[in-house]
Amino acid sequence: MTATLTRSIRLAAASGGAETSRRRAARRAAWSAIAWQVVGVAVFLGAWELIARQIDYVAILPSPSAVVANFHASMFDDPGLKYLGVKQPGYLLNIGYTVGVAVGAWALGSLLGVLVGLLGARLQLVRNLSEPLLFVFGAVPVLVLAPFFLVWFGNGVGNKFVLVTFYAFITVAMVAQSAALALPKATEEYAAGLGIGRFGRFWAVVLPGTLPAVLSGLRLALSTAIAVTATVELLGSESGAGRLIALRATQANVAAVLALAIAVGLVAILLDLILRAVIRSLLRWQ
Repeated sequence: MTATLTRSIRLAAASGGAETSRRRAARRAAWSAIAWQVVGVAVFLGAWELIARQIDYVAILPSPSAVVANFHASMFDDPGLKYLGVKQPGYLLNIGYTVGVAVGAWALGSLLGVLVGLLGARLQLVRNLSEPLLFVFGAVPVLVLAPFFLVWFGNGVGNKFVLVTFYAFITVAMVAQSAALALPKATEEYAAGLGIGRFGRFWAVVLPGTLPAVLSGLRLALSTAIAVTATVELLGSESGAGRLIALRATQANVAAVLALAIAVGLVAILLDLILRAVIRSLLRWQ
């Protein structure tokens, strides 16, 4: 008895040691990946700085330091933009406006997309009605639809919000429907054999089974939402990062265009990191 207990304790200790080693290896791999990413960015910035100094003409290729200096100078206010009629000329306020519209529209469009996508996978009638429209409108470029929305809803918040909601809805609905249709039928049949009703199987089988794919679709829809919002603002808007980029482009201010574009990209990366952290916490059960 004592020998058996001793062997059990040793096996448990060995298992715990293996788990600890696995976690240490995972942490080392994560830090190694981060280090290589930093090296990649540093090499890119160094090469950019050297090439810009060789060209020595900011209207063609400003250096990274010139881009940073431009962003710092116009971060909160810019008399030049105010002269051009921009009510809130600071970069940060306009980037916040763009990201705020994109995130709000993404949230609404994603919620509707999940509902319609999962219903389409469960109800043949809903799938017959929605599937052709999702494929058709999903293939239409935003630059084709944006002018129509600009005419219908004006150049305020309305046109951007509706258009981004529309594209987020299509993206998430297609992902949710495909994920639900790909679930093995045997799983749901087993749940039905246990006496679980249709509504119960939806919550206990379909929803958890499609969650990983749906959450990945949310990441894709979020990046699309920010890109679509900035693109629509380029065509016509009262505020936003896209509006400032359009104005700076007419002034041939390449440093300002790059500063605004990079800042929007960095905010998108930050939002994606936050969403990935939320996804990891939701999928911890897997």
